Amino acid sequence: MRKNSKRYLLLGLVLIAAIGFVTGEAAGQDEAAKPNGDKEPAASSRNLLDFIKAGGPVGYVIVALSFAGIALVIEGFIHIKADKLIPRSVSEQFEELAGKKKFSEMLTLCKANDSMISRIIAAALSRGQLGIEAVREAMKESGTREVTRLQQRVGYIGFIASVAPMLGLLGTVTGMISSFNVLGMAKGAARPDELAVGISEAMVTTCMGLVVAVPLMFFHNYFRDRVTRISQEASGQCERLVRIITVTKQAHSIAKTTENPPQTGN
Repeated sequence: MRKNSKRYLLLGLVLIAAIGFVTGEAAGQDEAAKPNGDKEPAASSRNLLDFIKAGGPVGYVIVALSFAGIALVIEGFIHIKADKLIPRSVSEQFEELAGKKKFSEMLTLCKANDSMISRIIAAALSRGQLGIEAVREAMKESGTREVTRLQQRVGYIGFIASVAPMLGLLGTVTGMISSFNVLGMAKGAARPDELAVGISEAMVTTCMGLVVAVPLMFFHNYFRDRVTRISQEASGQCERLVRIITVTKQAHSIAKTTENPPQTGN
């Protein structure tokens, strides 16, 4: 699972670099010289800002979505980490305290450490008086909520990756409509530069939508695999902790029975 996540990350970074290079080349190409034989100089090269402006209103929406997607990816790298959600040192402390049957100290540790595993253990300890099965059920319910919350974060990245190309298609349609409106309103032959505005919008928005969507699809898969791995590790640690609590209680009951054997009648 870890190797697959690294592979997704590497492919995503390579893809972003390749798309950025291709987009920069497309945005920076010089416009062709006029074919009418005039001795006017060629138009100046278009920079990235001109490329974005050519996308029109739909292009601005796609750019806004790209910033939101980048923010979500950065937030994912910061917060969706096993070391942050299920710290090994904290898990070891829980196991040590459970082995000594210090449940009140476990609850204190949960309050002192705001992590995924701490919230799960705190929910389980709140039902400790109901028996071990209630503890296991509480762990399962709390763990499901925590994993669902992580999946929702990752789902936002997938949502943007799905919406961006659809917006690009919308920009394509509106750009072509604009070009056809120029043809319909022209009394004679339409000027190429007037037609080019709508066609440019159509092509640019399609490109922008794909540039935003393709890398985000890779990051969506990367974080989805990471959430799956984290949920499996958390499940394993919780199950191990339940076994420790069960063994500790059984040993305590046996010791108590040995010290105070049942009284038999004469």
